[in-house]
Parts: sequence; C-alpha cells; structure tokens
Amino acid sequence: MPAKTTSTQSPKRSTRRRKSPAKATTIPSKSEAVVVNEEAKVAPPAPKLTFEDYREDFQARVKIHNYEFNLLVKDLQKGYDFALLFSKKTYNYVRESYSRAFETETV
Repeated sequence: MPAKTTSTQSPKRSTRRRKSPAKATTIPSKSEAVVVNEEAKVAPPAPKLTFEDYREDFQARVKIHNYEFNLLVKDLQKGYDFALLFSKKTYNYVRESYSRAFETETV
C-alpha cells in the first residue's frame, strides 16, 4: 500500500534564479557637467565655400536626379509594355477558350 503523506510535511518549493540587482552608476559631478557645457558652446569653423561652389553642387545633383528619374521612367515603360502584352495574350486565350468550350462565334 502506498505511503500516505501527513499534513506536517510541506510541499517542495521550486528554486528559481533571481536576477542580480542593477549595478550602481555614478552621477557626474557639477564641475564635469560645466566642462561639457563649455565645450558645446564652441562654434565649428566657418565653411570656406563660396556661393558658386554651392551652385555647382546643386546643378550636379539636379543632373544626377534627372538622369536617374529618366531611367525610372524607362523601366516603368518597359514594365507597362510587358504587362500590356501579357494581358492582351491572356484576354485572347480566355476568349478563344470560352468560344471553343461553348461553340460560339468570336467577335
């Protein structure tokens, strides 16, 4: 006969790992924060580019944009032509199959 458990026995509790507490971080003192703020106030050196440099750069970028846009238009045109050809073939096949199946005249 199996042994009976008595009420004095407590059920085993499962053991689980606990996460270690978060590591403490140091807060910078006020003197360090002041140094960082002073460094942020220093202005970067002034650019030595003229208006003509910016103008030439803008024109070059516009030429690149126009070239790539024209390539996009050509690719879209090729895709449209392919889809149009495929859709015409599909339409003709379906129409001929329907007329063969029901022996009707094609228009």
